Amino acid sequence: MNRALLLLLVVTLATPLLTVAQPAPPDNPPVPPPTANEVTAVFVDDAPRIDGRLDDAVWQTIAPIQNFIQVWPEDGSTATEPSEVRIAYDRDHLYFAFRFYDADAHLIRAKNLERGGRNDRDDHAYIGLDTYQDKRNAYLFEMNALGTQDDATITDEGLTIDSFSWDAVFRSETQITDDGWTMEVAIPFRQLRFPDGDELEFGLMLSRMINRKNERVMWPRIGLEYGGSFGALAAVSQYGTLKGLKNIRRGKNIEIKPYIITGAQQVRPDLAVEDTDSEFTRDIGVDFKYGITSNLTLDLTVNTDFAQVEADNVQLNLTRFNLFFPEKREFFLERSGLFQHGNPQSTQTFFSRRIGLSNQILAGARMTGQIGRFSVGVLNIETGEEMKEFLGSQSMNNTVARVRTSLFPRATAGAIFTNLQQGDAYNRAVGVDAQYRFWSASQFNAWFTQVDDSDDARDDAAGHASLQLQNDRYGTRATFTSVGENYNPALGFVRRRDMRAYTGRLLFTPVVQIDALPFIRRFYMQGDAIYIEGQDGEKQTTEVQGVFRTEFNRRDNVQLIYERQFERLDGSFFIRPDAEIVAGDYSFGRFRLSGSTDSSRRLYGSAYTALGDFFHGTRTDVGGTVGFRQSQHLSLETSVNRSAIDLPIDNGAFDATTLSVSVLGAVSRKLFAKALIQYDNFSRDVQANIRVDWIHTPGSDLFFVFNTSYHFADDNDILFDPHRDVLLNDRVGVAKLTYLILL
Repeated sequence: MNRALLLLLVVTLATPLLTVAQPAPPDNPPVPPPTANEVTAVFVDDAPRIDGRLDDAVWQTIAPIQNFIQVWPEDGSTATEPSEVRIAYDRDHLYFAFRFYDADAHLIRAKNLERGGRNDRDDHAYIGLDTYQDKRNAYLFEMNALGTQDDATITDEGLTIDSFSWDAVFRSETQITDDGWTMEVAIPFRQLRFPDGDELEFGLMLSRMINRKNERVMWPRIGLEYGGSFGALAAVSQYGTLKGLKNIRRGKNIEIKPYIITGAQQVRPDLAVEDTDSEFTRDIGVDFKYGITSNLTLDLTVNTDFAQVEADNVQLNLTRFNLFFPEKREFFLERSGLFQHGNPQSTQTFFSRRIGLSNQILAGARMTGQIGRFSVGVLNIETGEEMKEFLGSQSMNNTVARVRTSLFPRATAGAIFTNLQQGDAYNRAVGVDAQYRFWSASQFNAWFTQVDDSDDARDDAAGHASLQLQNDRYGTRATFTSVGENYNPALGFVRRRDMRAYTGRLLFTPVVQIDALPFIRRFYMQGDAIYIEGQDGEKQTTEVQGVFRTEFNRRDNVQLIYERQFERLDGSFFIRPDAEIVAGDYSFGRFRLSGSTDSSRRLYGSAYTALGDFFHGTRTDVGGTVGFRQSQHLSLETSVNRSAIDLPIDNGAFDATTLSVSVLGAVSRKLFAKALIQYDNFSRDVQANIRVDWIHTPGSDLFFVFNTSYHFADDNDILFDPHRDVLLNDRVGVAKLTYLILL
């Protein structure tokens, strides 16, 4: 299995590059005007200039889409501000011209200049393209009123934060005027994957967000019942149709991105040691992307480096279960939704963060795409201590294969295979899954995974089934999850083993209009019940929870939660290295009150407090966040979280505190910097991560990254001189240059 990468490379390089015939421009018959769910793109000989001004002659001859309908706050109502969208194309690009009227243009929110940043806090627009017309997968392009970009891939009508890891190379420019804002977008066809054919049709969705009004309007109309204001963006089965695309040029679809990196680090090997070790490094590597066919893409990476990846947020673990830290590395995040299998952040068959966790990635390959009705993904990564170990006995091979297919509209089935192998030792997982979405946001999900390990004692299985019935007002859900005592997929993530969990949920979210309280928009009421037993049938955990939330017109909210929990510990665990919670039965009752304001405002914040029982003692939590969006060029945010715990055990009275300060500075859409400073009183470390990104050409970056960590010692710590109670843990400075070559 650890030769799969080499075989894939040989086969790929042996494949001759396909030459693409130069198609003749299409004829230009009369173009019908847009309807409520169908629009025809207009072919142009002279491409519009992408400057956001809409003064090109071509835009004056195209009939616009105008019938945008609200999904929130007044589902089904006409938009409060008019919008117009015109669509054109040539052989290489798909062009969009947006005109967003606004009677109070001076109130347009437009401050984010960071690519991939918080466009949701500004007035912004989305373009969704279902290029295969499979009614379940799509590309999503996001632009705010400054033209700042983000992009995502929608998989099986699912859209999460990780979906936005895909980075496309496209152009967008805007102008804010006295009567609103305008925008032009050019999307290269080479950035998309679509079926063969001389004339194509895409699924299409267009969305506009008027941020200060908390108003989202869409074309075509997609109702609130399809997952709410944000979830409606992913309802690919409800997209309209973009017609008229003829004889477009695909290109060779080859992208090469080499990098060079240089840096230095200073590390203290142990806190008891005075001196630090210093090291200077420099290296090169390359990423390669090749469109094998119009439907399949191959990504190769050699000597992969992730120096520019953002730091993790500090978490303190006050439970006996594993913490989940999300993946942030670009190579693994792109098309990550395709490889999803299992319960997210709980029982995942594949979790890419396990790859390269204890050693470096020497080389890797990923192939993703569409073969007929099948979505396919294959990932093969070789890891080791250094490059000379590549494909040797000391290196480890990480393989994942994933397939999904459409059975009938909104129904999919799939399978996954993972393998971690070093020499004769291996850990393999084989899983199957099925999903059926029906009505609006209702769905059935099921999956099962079996692990086969060279150590037979680690063979075990896990599975899950759930049924959710939901619309824009009512919802109910029931789930069953079983995880074996020895279930351990080496390339997965498992938070809790040896359990059978049964859960139920009731949900009621009425949209309200109270004359005496016109600022209230919606109530949210939820009740949950959880029962967990071991594989032996013995009760382990029960929980009952009630949630009541009031949502206001401008995204402010207040929430009250009460929960009652029972925990049976068969063995003790250490909540801190010097504080042991012994086996026994424990019951908790806790209240939590929280609230937050609209984070798109200039000044925003959130706060919470919670109190109640905790392992025969008490626990009180307080925390909050304050943010300030000073301008396009500076944003600040600070957070504090504190848990005061008092347990009837030795060393049971302590607090757990985390502090963080983040700063975002931007000169332009091409040059911005982020700083994150964090502290926690468990490690007593102060960590700082500073990241500067200059996008010198589209798709190419120059990164400067500086990380440092200092340790604050106790006054009675005899290892340290009392006059020098702050010690350097490490200091790292890195410069990394990438350059995208398109062929």
